[in-house]
Amino acid sequence: MMTWYQILSYFFTNGLRIFLGLYLVITLQQLDGNRKKASVISVCAAAFITVLSCFPIQQFYLTGIEIIFVILIAYYLYAAQLRVSLFLIFFYEATVALWEFILSAGLGVIVQSDRFLDMRSNGYIAAVWIVRLFMLGIAFLTVKSHKRNENLSPRIIAGIAINGLLGAVLLSGQNTIPISDDQLTTWIIFSMLIPVAILFFNLNRQYEMEKKIIVLEKEKNALLEHDYQTLKNVYAANAKLFHDFQNHIDVVYHYLLKNHTAEAAHYIENLRSQIQEITQTSWVGDEAVDYLINSKIALAVSKNIQVGTNIEFPRRTNIQSVDLVVILGNLLDNALEAIRNVEDRFRFVNITIRRINDMLVIKVENGCSAAPTETGGSLQTSKADKTLHGLGLQNVRTAAEHYDGTIETEYSNHTFRAVVTLSFEAIKA
Repeated sequence: MMTWYQILSYFFTNGLRIFLGLYLVITLQQLDGNRKKASVISVCAAAFITVLSCFPIQQFYLTGIEIIFVILIAYYLYAAQLRVSLFLIFFYEATVALWEFILSAGLGVIVQSDRFLDMRSNGYIAAVWIVRLFMLGIAFLTVKSHKRNENLSPRIIAGIAINGLLGAVLLSGQNTIPISDDQLTTWIIFSMLIPVAILFFNLNRQYEMEKKIIVLEKEKNALLEHDYQTLKNVYAANAKLFHDFQNHIDVVYHYLLKNHTAEAAHYIENLRSQIQEITQTSWVGDEAVDYLINSKIALAVSKNIQVGTNIEFPRRTNIQSVDLVVILGNLLDNALEAIRNVEDRFRFVNITIRRINDMLVIKVENGCSAAPTETGGSLQTSKADKTLHGLGLQNVRTAAEHYDGTIETEYSNHTFRAVVTLSFEAIKA
């Protein structure tokens, strides 16, 4: 029968293991979700596993239940991939269990007592707490390195795996406390599989990144082709207007000679509207971004889509034009695509770019006849080609992360809005 402090210790150690395992899964997969709800469910899961620990249940089954809890939380609250999540959490649990064995056996060798190998002994609980403190320290270093835009995770993970292998091998050569050959062999095999699993995961992630790069290149080529056609149409409209300009002057001159000022004013108003359609407006002061905004607005107007703008862009910042093009291009493309076949009252797009202290907020709103489709917490594209499309928000998120930024989406009252927040630094002239 466990004492009250042992039960309390099991609760906190189980909770820490679940929290850090979930953090590992969502961090390596770069997921966003409801953290508050995930924390509450994690506490409940830790309490449930602690209650089960009071009964004579093998640790293998308790670990399996813990893995199931973490995967369910990651899948339902963060839309994580089941296969990748299962792979990560399995080897995470294996690594934690390996280090608990290494430290408990190591402490037993130091004090020359095999009581530390008993999972219900105070010595084993002390070893578990040492492992949890190390895990908290590693998590703290990882979070701190991310804030400094450094990536210590690969080196930390590699160090844990290699030292775990060395620790298991060293224990196999000691004769101070009795450890069964089967147990040692099992842990040595696991300690060898963990580095292989890390290598496999890194290779798979590199392969997925290369696939995304190929898709992005295809999207880039398609965007360049679209912009080329838009620019070609602008030049054609310019050529047509200036070709007929002499005729327009003659008509206006004729109206004025006859004192038909009302007709002349009406004719000039019609001519002015044509000029405004092809006139480039400076929005942010960057040629590439201004051209993108103007071309998207012209495309929207040509399709009878109302466009509202409220743009206040800070001059001389560290935000690169290529990132702004990615963010605005994808948000505007998604908005125009969403209202392609909707009713007239929903055919609107609003563009807002505002500075709030050292933050830049980019908001794009569009009308919706119905709420957008979601699968596992992720918005689904309405386009037929799922391979070359549907990555718009993911590309926006990647660009925003260059500036410690975020992207949030919301639907309410037949309006879908995407809000990107960026941190920027002013550049002195």
